[in-house]
Amino acid sequence: MPQLENVLLLIGEALLYFLALSALLRARTRVGLGAFFCALGVMHFLETYLASILYISLPFDIVSSPGSTVLFTGKLMMLLLLYIREDAVVVRQPIYGLLFGNVLLFALAFVMRHHTLVALAPGRAADFAFLNEMGALMVWGTAILFFDCILIILLYERSRSWFGDRIFPRLALCGALVLTFDQAAFFAGLHMLTGAGLDVLIGGWFAKMAAVALYTVLAGVYLIYIERPLRRRTDAPRIWDVFDTLTYRERYENLLARTGCDALTARSTASLSKRTDAVPSSMLPPQAGTSRCCSSISITSRSSMIGSVTPPVTES
Repeated sequence: MPQLENVLLLIGEALLYFLALSALLRARTRVGLGAFFCALGVMHFLETYLASILYISLPFDIVSSPGSTVLFTGKLMMLLLLYIREDAVVVRQPIYGLLFGNVLLFALAFVMRHHTLVALAPGRAADFAFLNEMGALMVWGTAILFFDCILIILLYERSRSWFGDRIFPRLALCGALVLTFDQAAFFAGLHMLTGAGLDVLIGGWFAKMAAVALYTVLAGVYLIYIERPLRRRTDAPRIWDVFDTLTYRERYENLLARTGCDALTARSTASLSKRTDAVPSSMLPPQAGTSRCCSSISITSRSSMIGSVTPPVTES
């Protein structure tokens, strides 16, 4: 049955996609994140090309494209996986790169169409109209992806208050809601450029929901058995600081605020440093007048001021 065969092929494609990219993500400490980002970028062109021209028939009269069902859904879930393991600052890098590259592709295609062409063989002329259409779809899709990533990060962090640390429902909810928004937004551009009908919108949505279920299982297994998710702050992130990064001074001050409580006296190291600054320098050991961001270092400095508190060890 061709429809069932198409379903099995989509499942195989999703498994191959996830296994390949998750292997690159796992190997990032050895080969770096550049390999993972390049793989996502290469798949972006194929994903947009298939979403604009290649559609298949699935059970229940669903019409969908492997580009949007397998590749785009997988890319969004992989970016969420990257955020869970790294941070929003890392996630924004491939999105900015894709957006800049697609705008550059669109501009170059517009300039290159003014060349005087020479046909190498009959019927082999360049199709600049199709290239312009692809460039517009790629720019539109990447712009939507930018908002997709903001929404999925906010939803993932917010879902902790609903589901706790249960990974599977959090991934499923975030993927389903964001891909519903994405399907409606991308279909608007696809309809204007290619005239796609409502069957593409509805069928693509059902196919994406099924793909979300499959990728949720795969990503959950990855996070449980291969890489545990990182602990993050409990307050929900704000929209304007999702893709923002702290400066080194702000990071230092943030670290000082979180670790500036002395373990012995339960007082902040800031007040301790002020008191040590009031002591004459002749009474202080070397570097005892500087502030400490770690309570263990502060304890060491005070121990050196009052003498060692550890009794000497006598050899038997």
